[in-house]
Amino acid sequence: PPPPGGSGEPVDHQALGLTDYLKVVSTPMDLGSVQKKLERAQYLSPDDFAGDVRLVWQNAIEYNSTASMFGVVAGILAQIFDRRFAMITKSAGLDPGRPIPDRPGWPTFQQKKKFYDICTKLTLADLNHMVGLVQQSCQGAVQQCGQKEVEVDVDELDMDTFNKVMQWATSKAKPVKAEG
Repeated sequence: PPPPGGSGEPVDHQALGLTDYLKVVSTPMDLGSVQKKLERAQYLSPDDFAGDVRLVWQNAIEYNSTASMFGVVAGILAQIFDRRFAMITKSAGLDPGRPIPDRPGWPTFQQKKKFYDICTKLTLADLNHMVGLVQQSCQGAVQQCGQKEVEVDVDELDMDTFNKVMQWATSKAKPVKAEG
């Protein structure tokens, strides 16, 4: 069966012939419903939002089993969500609604945003190489997240490393072709 909630739409268990779905999944939830609730400001707290997102992954695992392809993917997505949600709520607690304040001698918010925008234009091979560059000079900024995923915490990059990696990424970024 398809992953419950995986497409961003509620699982149409009747059309899919999943006669036992509501017996196994007591509270259906999908990412499309989460998005609608966000847009309508129906969440009273960040934890309410997180609870619904976690319910999507829990339902997929509960219905399909942890060993199924859908269960494995849901487990990975749950870990990624929990890690990123914790980072967001931790930094928001320092200064709610605002990015981490600029610190003297560290990259500014604008520099980090520009770096992020450049990184979106890099190939996977270039991103992997960039992680290697960061690991060489600022190992604390790289976190292993699962077997094949790493995360670079730009807030942990010292200015020298940031400038070196920014210069390298800028030279590698594919220019966006102008339409016309």
